[in-house]
Amino acid sequence: MPLDDALAARIAEPDFWPVYLFDDDAPDVYDEDAEDQESHVARFQLGGGFALVLDLTLALEYVDLALAAPGLPEPVTVGWDDQAHFHPHVMPWPELDLLCRTVALHDPELRHPGPMLALLCRFAFLAEGDDLDRVTPLVDAAFGLMRPGDGEGEGGVRAETRDWFELRDLRGTGVVWTSRADGHRAVDQHSDDGLPLYSLRAPDSEDFPFAAWSALLAHARERMGAPAGDRTLRAPAVRQALDRCTAPDGYEHLAALADALSAAGYTHPVLMRAVAQPSHRAEACWAVETLSGLPQGELVPRWFGSSPLSGSESWRLSLTLPGAERPWRFGQQVAEELSTALQEAGLGRAEVGGSMSRLEGGGYVHVEDHLELLIRDDLALSVTIIARILHRHRAAKTATLRHAGKKDDVIPLRLPT
Repeated sequence: MPLDDALAARIAEPDFWPVYLFDDDAPDVYDEDAEDQESHVARFQLGGGFALVLDLTLALEYVDLALAAPGLPEPVTVGWDDQAHFHPHVMPWPELDLLCRTVALHDPELRHPGPMLALLCRFAFLAEGDDLDRVTPLVDAAFGLMRPGDGEGEGGVRAETRDWFELRDLRGTGVVWTSRADGHRAVDQHSDDGLPLYSLRAPDSEDFPFAAWSALLAHARERMGAPAGDRTLRAPAVRQALDRCTAPDGYEHLAALADALSAAGYTHPVLMRAVAQPSHRAEACWAVETLSGLPQGELVPRWFGSSPLSGSESWRLSLTLPGAERPWRFGQQVAEELSTALQEAGLGRAEVGGSMSRLEGGGYVHVEDHLELLIRDDLALSVTIIARILHRHRAAKTATLRHAGKKDDVIPLRLPT
């Protein structure tokens, strides 16, 4: 089992996902009295000696993803996520979806979309050419299965899905896929606009197991292509039912497909269950794609339509607050007020990104605080909210707001007249 009893029980606890996802309001689970902090390991087996190994230490806010593969003496880290020196950009979305499907296809206890997608989506990102319409229904379904009581967030998508999108959408940031001299795919970034790429999978990397990762993907594609070759699926009644299910309203014909498969003697337990008793429409969707031999993800937009996040805009801003004659927690206080106001308006969030002090007179003097803001959908209104809070603290004249990474792109902090 990928999830042992201890990890499965921990995931079911209310504080697990806020802590695991590094939510701003997550409780502090660090135990000062413990000799070793709480840690868990999940091993997602893909067969053929391949596995993805997730090692998480919640109290230290550290998550490591490693690859086990034939020819590797031990699992090799392919990425990690923490609050300091993270390298989470391991794979594009289609690779994560492929690997989750492959594991689920051969493990009836691990549904997709489900725990594997919810746990590993932090290691996937969107690059040029990736279709958001193929993504949001699956991420929504995964967290809906894992956190059924939390419900839908703003704008027709779950909060976890929107957070993932805002943190991992690298489209338009100069990210490109290249082929190394050995033929393996690597990722690079040719621009400093937008989110930066942090990946071990860089063209000149000596740390990423390129050959083993390519072999993993080839193995996964082979396993996922096998079910469509089952002779049972050639039965006329089955083909007719599959044709109906691959139409835009195909999910309405799942019961007829399940009956046709059963009558033809089809017995694959995972695909039969996904068609007859899906945990979510998205589970039935990838099952129908697999049975019909459709390209991965092609049916998702037909069944679900355009992503609610299509056309969504976001901006990353940097706010510098001089610390002279201010309390040490001034930056934290302003960040909390900004984050609360922006979240209540559905426009984003803010957090302290760092501070600067200097040694003076035998002690340290607070120089300035740096706040990081994520703004979505309405930049002008968000700037107005920021300006009002800073004017209330009499900090607007000395504060500097700019687009992140652009020193000369200063945004005026004027109040509307």
